[in-house]
Amino acid sequence: MILSRIDLRCGRLRTARTGLLLITAGVVSLSGCGGSSSSSYSSETASHHEPARIEPIKGTDVMRVIFSAEGAERVGLETDAVRQEGQELVVPDGAVIYDAEGNAYAYTAPKPLTFVRQEIEIDRSEGNSVMLSDGPPAGTEVVTVGTAEVYGTEFEVAH
Repeated sequence: MILSRIDLRCGRLRTARTGLLLITAGVVSLSGCGGSSSSSYSSETASHHEPARIEPIKGTDVMRVIFSAEGAERVGLETDAVRQEGQELVVPDGAVIYDAEGNAYAYTAPKPLTFVRQEIEIDRSEGNSVMLSDGPPAGTEVVTVGTAEVYGTEFEVAH
């Protein structure tokens, strides 16, 4: 039992280290974003001159991460809805990211190109699906591809 806890913790730390490398690479790739602006997104998204920006969320230690259309396209951001299967909430494994302490998070998308980190509690993992004991409600859009880049942007890893 003790060995499995240690192995799990080491796996999380390895995942966190790997995630940090991916974050650094992703955010560095964001710094090269540019191109023409898209009129299909409102002025509430990041300007066409910057791939993403962050805004503090009052009363929390969480930042709102807002991508421009070009920035989102550059890193290939994708979202999917949290599913309800019986009594469980289910997300794709790509939606989960860990911090250095092993805490698990997912980035919700309250509106297009806007992402907010939310702590989640993982019950178990099966294949490419992660079952949550606590997290965003079913139907909530979460980042499934580009999660590390959103995390890196929130914490300004490349700056």
